[in-house]
Amino acid sequence: MVSFRVPRAHPEAVRFVPFFIGINLIGGVHLPFFPVWLESEGFTPESIGLLMMAMGLVRVVTGPVLGFLADAFSMRRLAIIVLTGVAAASYAGYAALPGVVFVVIFSITSSIAFSAVGPLIEGITLQTAITHQFDYGRVRSFGSAAFIVMNFGSGVYLALYGIDLFLVILIAAGAFSFAMSLLLPVDAAATASTHRHGVWGEVRALSRQPAFIVFLCAAGIAQACHAFYYGFGTLNWKSLGYSADLIGFLWGLGVAAEIVLFSFSNRIVAWLGPVRLMVIGTACGILRWTIVAFSPPLWLLIGVQCLHAGTFGAAHLGAMHFIARAVPGHLVGTAQSVYAAVTIGLFMSVGQFASGHLFADFGAWGYLLMSVASVVALGFSLLLGRLWHGGELKEAD
Repeated sequence: MVSFRVPRAHPEAVRFVPFFIGINLIGGVHLPFFPVWLESEGFTPESIGLLMMAMGLVRVVTGPVLGFLADAFSMRRLAIIVLTGVAAASYAGYAALPGVVFVVIFSITSSIAFSAVGPLIEGITLQTAITHQFDYGRVRSFGSAAFIVMNFGSGVYLALYGIDLFLVILIAAGAFSFAMSLLLPVDAAATASTHRHGVWGEVRALSRQPAFIVFLCAAGIAQACHAFYYGFGTLNWKSLGYSADLIGFLWGLGVAAEIVLFSFSNRIVAWLGPVRLMVIGTACGILRWTIVAFSPPLWLLIGVQCLHAGTFGAAHLGAMHFIARAVPGHLVGTAQSVYAAVTIGLFMSVGQFASGHLFADFGAWGYLLMSVASVVALGFSLLLGRLWHGGELKEAD
């Protein structure tokens, strides 16, 4: 049986759990059903892809800037609270001010907010886990479990009551996430010397490291290989006649496989290391996206969904532990934000824009572009293994 226990010896770790639950409740309804809601509001596949590209592109600038400021002024916890509040207010704005223009505006503002929330909480949690020697993956597993509950639960409710209920669920999840941000522990890095005056120079030096650049390409493309799935997976399954509750189950199944991986993350990372995990993740992507491109029967699709443990879980674990080992501690928030900006802001947004046209013209065959991208990500991951030797990056690396 999978255990989600956080060690009692480190009670502060427990305080991360409610927030991970909150942000994953948002993701559990937003990720699979936001495109369906946009369709109900009159958006075409091409315009859905365009909006999701715009939501990603703003992250290219806002994520690193917000992460850098949070690092430089030791305000990572405060930044998370404020930005989570902005996201919750944006979701309420959908209902308060309906119309296409306001849908675009509030989609952009919520994307700006989450451009830094995710990277900052990942960085704080992983650093705390390393300091107090608890399993980061197990803490994160609570969020993944919440994602499954919301996937399946919202799928059932939307199947019964229609897509209009989407906003009610999203607003409630946003409000809960904001409330839980207030329970986060004080960021240990905020009490230490932050090297404020030298942070910008260190960031520039880090950005010139060949290994860090190759890492961004490998990890960014690996996660961007989910672009077609995130943007049009639900619409594709809907076109095949799958019900909303079955679609919610399929999304949840992938995350369940991810939970199993995260539950043993310390041992797995110690055994394989960050780079090998990234290689495994990209190899799983080649297999997964190629199979789903041909609309396999449900029994096979159920098995293929479990590869999410590789395409997302292994690649993500590898990326997080690369940053933890290769980047100075006081720059982790910035590095996490740059990683998110490249992943979601650059590669993912371009992939989702292309996916809109691919889905409109070719349907599920658009997944084949994700297969090709996985091959590219695999190449960068193998190159990273040759450039990085496991320690903190130095000027000579």
